[in-house]
Amino acid sequence: MKVDRSPAGTKGARTRSGPWLRCDPRARLLATLVVSGAALAASSWGRIGGALTAIALLHVASGTGPGAATGSLRPFRFLLLFTLVVQAGFTGGTPLLPGTLPGAITIEGSEAAAQAMLRLAGVIVASAHLVRTTSPLELARSLGWALTPTARIGVPVREVTLVMALGFHFFPVLLDESRQVRAALESRGISLRHPRPMLRARALLFWTLAVLFGMVDRSTRLAAALEARGFALPRAHAHRFPAWGVESTVLVAASLAVPVLAAILKI
Repeated sequence: MKVDRSPAGTKGARTRSGPWLRCDPRARLLATLVVSGAALAASSWGRIGGALTAIALLHVASGTGPGAATGSLRPFRFLLLFTLVVQAGFTGGTPLLPGTLPGAITIEGSEAAAQAMLRLAGVIVASAHLVRTTSPLELARSLGWALTPTARIGVPVREVTLVMALGFHFFPVLLDESRQVRAALESRGISLRHPRPMLRARALLFWTLAVLFGMVDRSTRLAAALEARGFALPRAHAHRFPAWGVESTVLVAASLAVPVLAAILKI
């Protein structure tokens, strides 16, 4: 019997691979920016539906299912709910259900709230999909490549790229450290879920200070390590992207077709 000696998680990654993962990371970034911009600029149900369809096709191209999309919305559920309530409650017009719902809830407000929530949800899903399927280093380098033209007006592209790369790398570390601090506080009887508001506020203060001091200490050690490796010395940017493939061209062209078709068809 043949034994599978592949590393843990490799087999699952292969089953989820698709055309999206074979594209250049710069093409993934451009496609995400285009469909996100189309979702934000959509002002009708047809255009919103087209943008959401394009975002769904990006998930299909990468092999991720609808569970990944809904999972990326879970941390932002309160933001989506707040957007829905504000749009529905502060937009004038014809009352939606007179005598049943408050008069402030109008037909126009409900429609604007639904559209605003769908636009925001589409942008969140598209951005989370890019972050999930692209390594932090590739994403930072792609953003640096996109910022390269700004170097002519004095923007330090190399330093900005490094900052973004470090931020992408240390964000999971920060989340893990915050969970460890929370577990340590709870093991000492200081819980963020305590029923008494004063004790809950005290626990939140302790948790915030512990995480903040940990971030300051980590950033100080990181700055010393970068300085010891001569990062402050001027040097040329040595990174080179691989050859731009056909898949990348097709991906960017397909994403650009979404706003172009919406403008031509006037939907």
